[in-house]
Amino acid sequence: MPADKKHPTYAIKINTKRQAWEFGAGSDMEHKMINCDRIHEHPDGIYEVFTKEASEGKGQMAKTGDYFKVDEENYPSPCERKWFQENHQHIEDDWYLQTAKPLKIWRKDDGESEEIDFLTGNGLLNINPGDPDHYFSAMLWGTLETAHSDAVIVFYDVNRDENGKIMSINFNFVDAGYFKSNYRIIEQG
Repeated sequence: MPADKKHPTYAIKINTKRQAWEFGAGSDMEHKMINCDRIHEHPDGIYEVFTKEASEGKGQMAKTGDYFKVDEENYPSPCERKWFQENHQHIEDDWYLQTAKPLKIWRKDDGESEEIDFLTGNGLLNINPGDPDHYFSAMLWGTLETAHSDAVIVFYDVNRDENGKIMSINFNFVDAGYFKSNYRIIEQG
């Protein structure tokens, strides 16, 4: 990681109208994803979701009542029910409008980051400089996920104690192409 210190970078989602489906509701999209082996339904109400970033033959884990979206390449990605409902407004049918709010981001060439230091220091994120295809790796949604060196780390929630010390971080990898099409870098004061 570069030693130079930069101001944090923020981005806001610009493509906020999206289709989404609830796991267990029996939607046509859920059946399609199951039939093409992108989602495995387990008998205990758990779903294994094979995202673009899933590795080692394991998918992300979701449960009945959670939601999923499908990207342009026909890969599903799960959203935890509570987070989805707090950050999306139902428009009609399976269309939702996501609340666009500034989110802190980090890319491999960015300077020092308190969040990255927390994640790497606690074994929650691994950075593998010798492997650009699997530069980032982390346990996300119950499975090991990897991302290319040009991926963007998006911090959805950074939870701090009363003294400002980071206690936990909700984050994910975002593919560089998807980020470029769906997010805009913003100035944050």
